Amino acid sequence: MNVRTLLLALAATCGAFGPSTFAQDIAGEIGTSSALLQARITPEMRRSSGISDAIEGWARFEAADNPEFVRPSVSEWIKITPGTDNVIKYMFGRLRDDILRGGRTYYWRYKFGPNPAQVTTSAVHTFQTMSGSLGTRPMRIAVIQGLDATSPKLGAAIDQLIAAKPDYVVFNGNSVAYDAPPTATTAEAMRAKWHQLLTQPKVATLLGQVGTYWIKNDRDFRFAGADYSAGKEPSADLGADIFREQVPVTDPRDPTSLTFRSVQATRDLALWMLEVRDYRSPNGTADNKDKSLWGTSQGEWLLRQHVSSTTNFKVVIQPTAVVGPDSSSDSHASGFRSERQMFLDHVKANQLAEKGLVVIVGGNAQYHSVSPEGLDEISIGSLSSPVAVPAATGVKMAYSQQQPAPGFALLEVVPGVVGTAATADRPAVEGVAAKLTISLVNAETGAVVHTVTKTAPIVTKK
Repeated sequence: MNVRTLLLALAATCGAFGPSTFAQDIAGEIGTSSALLQARITPEMRRSSGISDAIEGWARFEAADNPEFVRPSVSEWIKITPGTDNVIKYMFGRLRDDILRGGRTYYWRYKFGPNPAQVTTSAVHTFQTMSGSLGTRPMRIAVIQGLDATSPKLGAAIDQLIAAKPDYVVFNGNSVAYDAPPTATTAEAMRAKWHQLLTQPKVATLLGQVGTYWIKNDRDFRFAGADYSAGKEPSADLGADIFREQVPVTDPRDPTSLTFRSVQATRDLALWMLEVRDYRSPNGTADNKDKSLWGTSQGEWLLRQHVSSTTNFKVVIQPTAVVGPDSSSDSHASGFRSERQMFLDHVKANQLAEKGLVVIVGGNAQYHSVSPEGLDEISIGSLSSPVAVPAATGVKMAYSQQQPAPGFALLEVVPGVVGTAATADRPAVEGVAAKLTISLVNAETGAVVHTVTKTAPIVTKK
């Protein structure tokens, strides 16, 4: 590691303001030419930069493909306001003059202060843009769920996650728990849960060096088993609003942006990250063909996308089980079985399992199950609240965790080599198949406890 890289790593780890004032900086929604950057200007940061309680303050982001920030992409000036918890966001890539380039490492920071002429500069962080359908490179993506800032094991689990060296992390639900003591039912209390999590030094270190994607489940939406119907506080609207505010998921300048989306990571890998709370039918509705966990628009979008995709590896990520087993009452595997069967019939009719479709879910137990239709489901486990695998009915168990232990999943894509026939000018090149390996990792020891490998067809051009 050269001196410049070491200094950048230290800056990302320690922050510009010391370990007690981590700025909650996150790069999210990474695309081929876009990224949603976010920071929270904490009270300590406001005071140190001269932003008094009587004014709002201003900030702007900078992103560059070099650590010297030569010719950076620069955002507009953004107002820092207590009304949004002093959280600022900017989506690079929406305008012609701030489009990012695919497959690059980007350095980013922001400047903030009482006015544009008097600013403080943040620490420097990094992320990599996706390569997209025309590019290919090795890639590592971690999928985790069940963070708990109060868990004594969280630090060790994050250490193992950092040691796995992911390029991206998908936070697959229950990153905070509003229904865990002390319960949070107001905006102020819900925000405090996020502040407690995101200011953990090791969490801040991780977020400073990866791209992220965030999906909500029940406990970082409202409470365990929550849907959108009436009930105890917090309300569904408040839960959805606080999630969008506290993590980078939707562009605040685009009120039509949705919390379900697809990402073309490389030529070989596409991801679908799904919303399982906002559009679902009430859990108590009798199960029938009209009861939906995804909602009509999301469900139809998902089926269309899978059929039209020619990507070798298609990975669906959602917090709740599709195949199962699952002991809860609010997943496809339990309370939404009609929609589950419709989806599995679709998978079988279109031979999607043979075309590289895999489902990754956020169950608290690590397992690998296979539906009768041949669809593989990988349950990633929990970093803070692991449980035993429930009994399986009607599915094949390729792996089930014997003793509950915190864990996560790691996806690794190795690109293939396109073969070419020999010509008079050059010898033949032997084709090599692209591979996707999904590993279940014990977050206490770092040991890989189970792997699934998918191999793409070898491509040879004449």
